[in-house]
Amino acid sequence: MSLKNEIAHRYADHFTVIILDNEVTLDAFVKTPPLSWTRLVRTTAGYTAPKEYPTLLTKEESNREEMNWDRVDLERIQLEIGELEIFDGLIAIGNNAAQGLPLAKATPISLRENNSIIIYGTSLPEKPEYQSLGYDKFCSRTNFLNHLDQQLLSPETKIAFVFINTIQHNEVNYHQPWDGR
Repeated sequence: MSLKNEIAHRYADHFTVIILDNEVTLDAFVKTPPLSWTRLVRTTAGYTAPKEYPTLLTKEESNREEMNWDRVDLERIQLEIGELEIFDGLIAIGNNAAQGLPLAKATPISLRENNSIIIYGTSLPEKPEYQSLGYDKFCSRTNFLNHLDQQLLSPETKIAFVFINTIQHNEVNYHQPWDGR
């Protein structure tokens, strides 16, 4: 099942936020009450959800999710994002030291202005590059939930996060001891 089909299948009645970011940033997306959360992982059929999803993104779930070191296929992510020509939701692209630029380029032009946002840690030196691609919404990860609350028209809107990890970690390049997960 593709990203487009996963969203249509699981979240037809939700405002869906696709988060393309690094798994170690997940604490920024924890909210009270917790939001619906689905992690998509690479399979031969594309990016699909394992059977244990959706779940709720609590602090405990975030800590567990941070250690899910998914295989990353940026070309496949770009392909799947490119298929979202019509999307009634938000695509949040993590900058991660400019690693979000290829994903930003793959996002259909029709979705860049109203359906996309570039999220970052503490600064965004690549902002002019994103602006030249047609992006005009930017915020730090720590302000993302506030931005999302302001964007939604109704407090009753059901929100669902769909996450794809965009940086492949392993025991060689992760900053915490590897425990064999």
